[in-house]
Amino acid sequence: MKSKVDIRESDRRHTVKCFQNSLLKNFVFLSLFLSFISLPVIAQEPDEDEEMEPAACFPEEVMTKYDQEKEAGVDQKQIAIWYSFGNDYYKYKKYDDAIPYFWKIVVNDSSPKFRVVYYKLSDSYFHKNEIDSTLLVIKRGLERFPNYARLHYLAGYIHRTLGHVNCAIPHYEALTKADPKQKSYWQILAQLYFQAEDERAIEAQRKVIELDPQDPEASNTLVQMMSYFGLDPMQAMKEAFDKDPTNVSAAMRYGKAALESGNYQEAERAFQTVIQNDPSNEEALTYLGRTYEATEQLSKAIQTYKKVIEHNPQNLNVLCSIASAYAHLNNFTTARSYVYKARKVDPSSGLPYMILGEIYEAAIDHCANSRDKKGYTYDDKLVFEKARAAYRQAAKDPNYAASANSRYSQLKPFIRTIEDKHLYSHREKIKDPCYSWIE
Repeated sequence: MKSKVDIRESDRRHTVKCFQNSLLKNFVFLSLFLSFISLPVIAQEPDEDEEMEPAACFPEEVMTKYDQEKEAGVDQKQIAIWYSFGNDYYKYKKYDDAIPYFWKIVVNDSSPKFRVVYYKLSDSYFHKNEIDSTLLVIKRGLERFPNYARLHYLAGYIHRTLGHVNCAIPHYEALTKADPKQKSYWQILAQLYFQAEDERAIEAQRKVIELDPQDPEASNTLVQMMSYFGLDPMQAMKEAFDKDPTNVSAAMRYGKAALESGNYQEAERAFQTVIQNDPSNEEALTYLGRTYEATEQLSKAIQTYKKVIEHNPQNLNVLCSIASAYAHLNNFTTARSYVYKARKVDPSSGLPYMILGEIYEAAIDHCANSRDKKGYTYDDKLVFEKARAAYRQAAKDPNYAASANSRYSQLKPFIRTIEDKHLYSHREKIKDPCYSWIE
């Protein structure tokens, strides 16, 4: 990098040119150091195909033409005068005029009183889009004041925007140390660690969740990070839930994951916790019902589903779940009645017809297994045809067409043959008492 601070436009590096447009648009926000900056953080896997050359974080040469103008015997009164002139120009965005005065202070003042000059000088170069010069001043400022947060902020922002991940990390580490309760710093640090494929991303992201337990995206990001590093994301979800059981989002996320993984005891615990705090939570009640179904506690499932219907009688999916549960209890009459209720909610939906087909199939299994003689009877075959008719109706709904048509085809071998019809005189009425509930 060039040793002179006043770098000509024609000599700027390509990265500075690329940086110019995007950075200039954001300079107002950088001037407000103490403002909270909310940046969405989404864990993205590093691109393995993209290789970036290691970037020099700061210019190697930090001496400038201004260092040759160092004066002897400068007192604090003169320093204050220079600062007053420079600051007036700075306030009115006359950066070219402000810079020489700020440099006089940097070169001649050995006290910490005017530490802010390093920030205002670097910020002046930043507004001029002279990034090499900005970083040069920051480097000199941090050599004198290693914990100066405003310089770390500006340096971290520049390196992060340029894609210099490893250069940005130390500055955000310093910022989290200076202000450990600032969520946005931990968010950015976690993302930078992740981009660098550093597992410290996990602990940084846990800190984000600790600072804002109500942020569902933060928990999702932690799960993604843990999965990427080959760790069990369930542990992260469990920790989030156990740390704050009143957090509905964390409880539901953990409960759903536990249900999907077959950990039904933990799933029930999570959903029950939500319901204790909000007895009318339809989603929690529905998933609790599914958990009971998965563990074959069908009576409990039905009772739980009915609580949903108390609050929302038009919940078609839950009406169908109740019908399915009753069918598995061999209570086919009641099962069918809930199908009819579901059909009234949305006559165009294919789901009630899918459930009706399943009810008929469950009834066939029940009746066939209750006989000593194995095999399907003529009446069983008539019920198979009713099941197929239900699936054909379900196929009219594009959402269920594929599964309905598939089941319709699978049942074809079990319907009446021509010989069956001839043998039983084409009888259409079901006579078996086991099917007395069928109209």
